[in-house]
Amino acid sequence: MNNVNQLSLNMTRTMYDKDGKAKIVKRHFSNLNTEATNDQLKSFKTIIEQITGEHYESLEVIKTEEIK
Repeated sequence: MNNVNQLSLNMTRTMYDKDGKAKIVKRHFSNLNTEATNDQLKSFKTIIEQITGEHYESLEVIKTEEIK
């Protein structure tokens, strides 16, 4: 049986400076509820976007599992 020990989340967006050069900006959240569903993680992303006023293009879920 596999048990998720840790759940982290990376949200990524692309910013452009005044010269049009792209810069990738990431936010990382760790120690999230290991039983969170994909829909709950998407809702979390939406809440963070509303709080910060930023729009994230991608959502990466990182799970650490113990394999027995």
